[in-house]
Order: sequence, then C-alpha cells, then structure tokens
Amino acid sequence: MASLERQFAAGITGLAGVSLLTGAVTRFMGKRERARRFLLHERPDGSLVEIDVHIPPRVRRVVLLDNGMGAPQEYWDWVCGALPETMGYVRFNRPGYGLSTPDTRYGLEARFELLRELRDTYTAGLPVVLAGHSLGGYFVAAYAALHPEAARGVTHVVMVDATEVISLRHARRTDVDRWSHQRMIMEQVFAATGLSAFRPAMNVNEQYRPEVNRSYRAFLATPRTWATAHREYRDAQTYPELTALDCPLTVVTAENNIGDNTLHAGIQARLAVISRRSRHHFVDGSDHESLLSVRRHAEEVAEVIAGEPPSEPLGASWRPSTRGRGAGRAAESAPEREEEPA
Repeated sequence: MASLERQFAAGITGLAGVSLLTGAVTRFMGKRERARRFLLHERPDGSLVEIDVHIPPRVRRVVLLDNGMGAPQEYWDWVCGALPETMGYVRFNRPGYGLSTPDTRYGLEARFELLRELRDTYTAGLPVVLAGHSLGGYFVAAYAALHPEAARGVTHVVMVDATEVISLRHARRTDVDRWSHQRMIMEQVFAATGLSAFRPAMNVNEQYRPEVNRSYRAFLATPRTWATAHREYRDAQTYPELTALDCPLTVVTAENNIGDNTLHAGIQARLAVISRRSRHHFVDGSDHESLLSVRRHAEEVAEVIAGEPPSEPLGASWRPSTRGRGAGRAAESAPEREEEPA
C-alpha cells in the first residue's frame, strides 16, 4: 500500500512538474516571438507599449484598434488582413498586457492619454476611425465623447459588441459578478501552474494563423494577463455612462451570445442611440469572441470599419442591419426592451 501511495505521489509530482515546465516554456517562447514580431513604443515616462503599425503607401485613413479585456492585439488579425489597401491600422496592448509595461494608475484618463499619444505619433494627422471590441469599444467611444477635442479628425467610431458599463454596475454583488471575479482569479492560478498552456480560456478552436495561435496561447498562459483583466473589470464598474457622442457611430453586435440574446440586443441598442448619426449592425451567427476570431465574421467587421460612416440618426422606425435574416428577426424587438434592467 505504501509503495502504491508513493507511486501515486510521484505521478502527481511529475504531472505538476511537466505542467509548470510547459507553462514556463510557452511563456518564454511567446515573449520571444512577440518581441520579434511587434514594435515597442516608448512613452514619455520611459514605459513601453507593444504596438503593431501598418501605414500603406496610398493610405487615406487609419483605424486605431483597442482590444477587449484580457485579449491581445493580434486578436484583430483577420480584421486587419481584410482592410482595403488605402486604410492603415494601429493596434496595441494596453499597459499590463503582452510586452506593455504595467501601469499603476486607475481611471479613464490614463487610457485617454495612451490613445491620444498613439494617435499623435502614428496617424500623421490622417482621418481616423476608432474601433474597439468589448471593453475596448467602450474606451474608444468614451475617448471621443469625453476627452476634449478628441473627436476632431475622427470620421467614425465602431463599437464591436462593446461593454455597457451600466450593466456591469447593476451586476455588482450578484452571482454573475462573483463568478466573474472567481473566474479571473482561477485563470491566474491556471496560468501560473501551466494548465492554460494545455487548455486556454479563449481561442480554444485556434482559428487564426499558426503563429498567431501560438502567440495567443502564450499570452493567455501569463498570470499577469489575468491580473490585469481582473483589475480592468473592477475599474470598469466605476466608469461613467456614455450619453452623447459627436461622431458617426456604428454598433456591431454579436447575434448569438451566452444568456438572453434579446436582452443583449437591447443593451447594445442603448449604445447605438448616443450619436445622432448611427447604425446598428448584427453579424449573423456570431458570438462575442467569434466576431474577431472567425475569419468570415471578422471580415464583416472589417467591412463595417472601412465602409462609409452613417450620416443619419436611427430614427423611430430603425431596423438593425445584418447579412443574414435570422439575426434581424431576433433583434427587431430589441428597442422595445430598452427599459429592461441590464
């Protein structure tokens, strides 16, 4: 019996060792690959921000892309590949993600400073489209809406299944909120022990190109990724509601989500009315992650980003646009549910 117990203990110890080693190797290789593929922007305070910049010779506009919470900048890979030759892009990892130096400051002003800095440095005064996914969608819209003179030169804001902060605030101390906190803490543990290298929390189906999948896996296997995401989640519950945006706005919404799709559509519809020139577009068959990770969905998002911005308000008889018919039927009733609690 004692021998069997020793063998069992040795086996568990061996598995733990393999897991820890695999996680460490995955993080090391990912960091080296990331340093090889992407640039580092040095900020005035000496901190670094990981960026990827593409400004083609015949550029007419540039899109500044902000990521969702806990997602790397290569999350936009399919979108960037589908943009027209006359459109450049700047994408980046916020402080604490990837190779970007962590920032100890809380609040929106630090986010606005970074967006302004990247825009001033890399867009060369060209017309700019601001696009963000999830929490990044809130950041770009808040920057254009709340920061002095930020809307100047912005031709279009695109919120891709963006976070609606009032819903986050209403969820505080609920089961959903407790689950979100627990999940991000556990993901830090999974990353530290190397388990994330075997079964990542996102991009499970690995639908990007092989080098992007490897980079993404290493990003998720880094405990700091989840510590930063946890901090952003807590901070986002204090952000102000967006009520007015003086730019053309397109809200892109995933048609198929975990939970109540109609409620989600209604929450997204509230975002679409903050601008007097707006459009609400549903991507048929998509979910929150597949909007960017599935190529055909990402190409549809790229088409919205590169297309002409809306020139009129939604109006009383608006209907959400979509390439498919199923999403339109599911979402037509969304505006009637604006009074439902988020």
